[in-house]
Amino acid sequence: MDQTPATLSNPLIPGPFTRVLLELRWGDMDAYGHVNNVTQLRLLEEARVRAFGSPTAARDAANIEVPGAGRVLLGEPLPDVLGRASADTDLLVLSHKIEYRAPIPYREGPVAIDCVVSGVSPVSMTVGYVIAEPDGSAAYTVAQTEVVFVDSATGRARRIRDDELAEIAAHVTDPVTLRHV
Repeated sequence: MDQTPATLSNPLIPGPFTRVLLELRWGDMDAYGHVNNVTQLRLLEEARVRAFGSPTAARDAANIEVPGAGRVLLGEPLPDVLGRASADTDLLVLSHKIEYRAPIPYREGPVAIDCVVSGVSPVSMTVGYVIAEPDGSAAYTVAQTEVVFVDSATGRARRIRDDELAEIAAHVTDPVTLRHV
């Protein structure tokens, strides 16, 4: 399966996006035999951290390259704004909107979490996601998360710095479409 940026597609995201490939774990299943809805929020969190950088990068362990390990990031690279801001900024989730379109069955192999920046304001950014099959054959979950930049020293929301804002704004695309039922 060719997963070069030119061949990545997701019918729910018309423009460029970043694809994060994450393996499912046996324990991610619930009693119904599919990936639990709370686990799906954790998958979105992990994809956001991998796509934008760790919000605790300033104190994380060093990355170690593992020979033979596959790439988990494909497509349009997103700015490492969260990782770079981590020395003096906490990045807190203000809200989630999530729509479960179909159950995710357990299997060996990754699911794709396709990520976009769908909005930016003076103190927050909105990340859109689609959890899908890597080949695009099924979309399971559509979601949005608003992340607020908080000054670590004061605990108050802080304005996104001009350089951060410019970097984020350059990647803003159409939001993922959530159904309104």
